[in-house]
Amino acid sequence: MKKVHLQLNQLLHYHDLSITQLHIKTGIRRATLSELASGKRQRIQLEHIDKIVNALDIKDMNELFRIEEDVK
Repeated sequence: MKKVHLQLNQLLHYHDLSITQLHIKTGIRRATLSELASGKRQRIQLEHIDKIVNALDIKDMNELFRIEEDVK
């Protein structure tokens, strides 16, 4: 089975931003961003995707997500 992963940690590193700095740019709670970055949160709101995409100037969704085989 395939699984979609949000590549938030990689994007933060690439843009040289902290979770706190992204929180300030997006208005998304730091705790929510931390959970998204660590993979602890299973769901993401479309509004949050919009805010992250705009804050990081993402032009291709492949920058934000990757698909992997789920190994169990």
